[in-house]
Order: sequence, then C-alpha cells, then structure tokens
Amino acid sequence: MLLLIFVIAFFVGCAKPYIVGTPIEKAKVDQIVPGTTQEYKVIEMFGQPAKKEMTGAGETKYVYSYYEEMPRFWSKNIQHKRTFEVFTKGGVVQKYNFKREGIDSTAAQ
Repeated sequence: MLLLIFVIAFFVGCAKPYIVGTPIEKAKVDQIVPGTTQEYKVIEMFGQPAKKEMTGAGETKYVYSYYEEMPRFWSKNIQHKRTFEVFTKGGVVQKYNFKREGIDSTAAQ
C-alpha cells in the first residue's frame, strides 16, 4: 500500500506543465524604444497579440500574455505569469508595460 501511494505521488508530481500563450522574453522587451520602435516590429518579435483594442487616447493597445504552471505534489505548484502591454499611435510604440508574477516552491514559504 505504501508503495502504491509513492507511485501515485510520483506520477502526480511529474505531471506535464500547463502552458497558455507564448513565452515573453525580457531581452526582446528591452529592444523596444518608445517613440522609435515601429508597430510592425513588435508583431515581428512577439507575433499576433492575444488581445488588441483601441484606447480612449486614440492609441492601439496590444496585449500579450503567458502563463505556466508546473505541478508539484510536495509543495505549491510553480506558477509564472507574464503580461506585456504595448501602446502604439500612428504606427509607433508610445509606451509599454511588462509585468512578471510568479509563485515557486522556494518563495512560497
């Protein structure tokens, strides 16, 4: 019985990660220069956004998101969330926001 519990725990702990979206690399984000980088360049680097909308200021807002959760049976699951918002006007990046959030087994104490 003890062996069965160990085997089940092992397989639950080795489950595949749950991933939504495409990873957003900080190195690519750092290449964007507000007032200079063209809108098409953002799409070349990051692909089509998960969401595209017009703001009240007449800007186009591109939203990219990435979420990854890696199951662990001995502690909280490791979670990584990235959100990248790019605001463009006239085909040029005006500003952007890059947010990183996460819970991992070392930080969840």
